[in-house]
Amino acid sequence: MRNRIPILLLGLLLPLGLGSMATAEGLDNREATEGIETMRAIYDMRKSNPSVMLAYLRGIASNHENLIREGVEPDLRMVFIAEAVKFITTEPEPEVAFDHGETLEEIAKAIDRLDALGVRMEVCSAATRAYGVDNDTILGPVQPVRSGFIAVMGYQNQGYALVPVY
Repeated sequence: MRNRIPILLLGLLLPLGLGSMATAEGLDNREATEGIETMRAIYDMRKSNPSVMLAYLRGIASNHENLIREGVEPDLRMVFIAEAVKFITTEPEPEVAFDHGETLEEIAKAIDRLDALGVRMEVCSAATRAYGVDNDTILGPVQPVRSGFIAVMGYQNQGYALVPVY
């Protein structure tokens, strides 16, 4: 329990910090985005804590909005791998549902928001099989693929920058 409190605080405070930093006057990413018309990124999502994963999902939505503010078209993709697959199902394990029910609802909302922004999302079927998650229960905007690793490698070979979210 003692280790969970700092993680929960991080999960709650991270989105607040991201939002306040992103809206602060005078801040931009002009140097990093100079000459870029479209930003292609693949997020490799492997979070094992749903509260922290939620904070990152919200941060990715902020990244999308901030790229637009920078005059850059976002082309963002995400692959859920490893334990993260347990938090994107309509039928979570009873213990996960009991411990994290409200957070799972917020994750579903965050995924819907990312989908509305145009972020394409996939889930590794090898991971869903390993963690006992039925692909038919994966949240609608997330598409199952044979291998999350192949998806990440493929997108990198297509010019997408890897953003590890471990």
